[in-house]
Amino acid sequence: MDDAEVTDLYRRWGAAIFHRCLKLLGNEANAQDATQEVFLRLIRQADRLVPGDGYLGWIYRVATNHCLNRIRDDKRLALFDSDSLPVSGTDGVAASLPDRDLSVRILRRFDEETQTIAVLSLCDGLSREEVADALGISRKTVGRKLERFLNDARKFLSRANA
Repeated sequence: MDDAEVTDLYRRWGAAIFHRCLKLLGNEANAQDATQEVFLRLIRQADRLVPGDGYLGWIYRVATNHCLNRIRDDKRLALFDSDSLPVSGTDGVAASLPDRDLSVRILRRFDEETQTIAVLSLCDGLSREEVADALGISRKTVGRKLERFLNDARKFLSRANA
């Protein structure tokens, strides 16, 4: 993959990847950093990728996993740095942290492809057909994996609330 191809991919999907990262990280600066890191990985691993529409699925998976790892790492750091703990009532971010933590715990219970399907469907609002096209898999596979994700997530939540 040459520089022109990477530039073309960034022009086509950079904004979508930024919004994906922003939705997960909740911070513009962090989302910009994550977007850059995703495209740097694309450049570094371009020789392993097969040209074609499969790039979008790969880029979404890398972006999602990168952001989830960053959330996990930030949470670990917060345990040791009391100055980084949110002050309740400041901007609503503190109220969303338990939900984000729970979402990450649920997502970790699944393989990478199922995680990506769940995030693209439930967070980004893509249809099953759009998810299937982005990931290069069948719509039936998307539906089956999404159904299993939802059923297992409900079971996990019911046990967590018991």
